[in-house]
Amino acid sequence: MWRKPRIVLGVLDGHEPAISWSNIARSSTSILLLASAVLWTLFYQYFRFASSRDPTSYFFNHDSGYERRYSLHREHAAYTFIESANTSSHAPVKSSTEPFICLGIATIARSSSQQYVRGSVGSLLEGLTPEERKSIYLMPFVANTDPEDHPIFHEPWLAHLSDRVLEYDVSDDDLAKLRRFEEGHHFRNKSMYDYGYLLEKCYDTGASWVAMIEDDVLARSGWYPDAQRALRRLQTSSAKGHLLYLRMFYTEALLGWNSEEWARYLGWSFVSLLVLLSILLAARIRSKRINRLLPNLNVAILCFVCLPAFVSLYFMAGRITMQPPAPGIHEMNRFGCCSQGFIFPRNMVPRLVERTRKAMDEDYYVDMLLERWADAEDLRRFVLVPSLLQHVGRKSSKGWGYDESASTTWDFGFEDHSP
Repeated sequence: MWRKPRIVLGVLDGHEPAISWSNIARSSTSILLLASAVLWTLFYQYFRFASSRDPTSYFFNHDSGYERRYSLHREHAAYTFIESANTSSHAPVKSSTEPFICLGIATIARSSSQQYVRGSVGSLLEGLTPEERKSIYLMPFVANTDPEDHPIFHEPWLAHLSDRVLEYDVSDDDLAKLRRFEEGHHFRNKSMYDYGYLLEKCYDTGASWVAMIEDDVLARSGWYPDAQRALRRLQTSSAKGHLLYLRMFYTEALLGWNSEEWARYLGWSFVSLLVLLSILLAARIRSKRINRLLPNLNVAILCFVCLPAFVSLYFMAGRITMQPPAPGIHEMNRFGCCSQGFIFPRNMVPRLVERTRKAMDEDYYVDMLLERWADAEDLRRFVLVPSLLQHVGRKSSKGWGYDESASTTWDFGFEDHSP
């Protein structure tokens, strides 16, 4: 005959309790897996937004990453400054007899109608105080063998703003060689000659520092005071005497999880595993309740399922997102790119000029020359964060075949500045 079951002190008619520690353990495993999956998904969605402008990230979005947020503002300010100089009747401020720095900007006429050098010069000068301008010797170099071929050559701003507009003043043999380079589209060879020539002329000004800047960049507001402070710090640091350059531009695209450092990443992942495992085991020893809630299965899931999943997400988020470089001076002896802007100490210039002369007939870039030299002689290279320059050229001056790489040479952090 059926009878109603009795419940006495959690026992169902003499059977084992319906809720036991083994049941709790099984339910805690399910809760652990569900909670980890939800948390991982939430972080995944967060990084889809937070890392969309990080070129080292799995979540990088091309349209967002290359959006011109700040550079459009600087471009407008630069071109407004140039237009004002074109119509100005006031005598401009020029360099003193003892400049702190010489700004050398080599420019050639581009095949497109866009001559970026206007914006480059405008952004470098716009916003300077009269005292700051006096400490700069500005030397644009019209590097066409016939300067009349360059659209800016007769524009009023060029002579109005410059301390000297440099043209070729070389032997007939050198000029003939340069014409052969120009007509044969040997852009690397000619640019190596031009680099050494402009360096030498800047050195002759007596400036303590020589900045070599390409003609398709924009400088951020306040670039010069920041550069001065950085250079003075380097001048009194342990790097003095072994300093090759301060880099004015870099691209974060080369600063990701580089394969050369795989052992470091593996080591830290293993340390994370040991730390987590130690915490879990210590908690189990200290508390019987935690010991029951964290059976071996749960510990294994946390250490060998959850931790690898979150470590993977950490790497997917990107190095710039997870380990952003702090503002200030950083040593960058590897992964630096490209040659948009370097500032050299005066003592290095004669040696660099000599090296450009020797490399003129070889087929590689100026930045490759610098890195090989620095590696061979253990010279030190630094960068200022945030970057002083942005590369805005979409058409390469090197001719056909380089436009694609030119358009992706980009400092993503530059665009985060406020107008």
